[in-house]
Amino acid sequence: MRRFVVAVVTATALIPAASQARAAADPIAQASCTRAKIAGESKCIARGQYCSRSSQAMRDYRKYGLSCTKRDSNGRYHLQ
Repeated sequence: MRRFVVAVVTATALIPAASQARAAADPIAQASCTRAKIAGESKCIARGQYCSRSSQAMRDYRKYGLSCTKRDSNGRYHLQ
């Protein structure tokens, strides 16, 4: 029983540390992306992210200097 209590207390103490680590990573991700309007929606886009191959979205990506042409082994496209 004592081991269980120690494990619960330890796990509870680690939860805020994990959420702080995620919050610290968000500004970095935001700094590396570009705010864009793609297919009528406001998005944060960057190289390597999944993208849509629709004709309207293809033109939208080109406005921001990116293209949706890199295909991975699973058949999904990524921004280049």
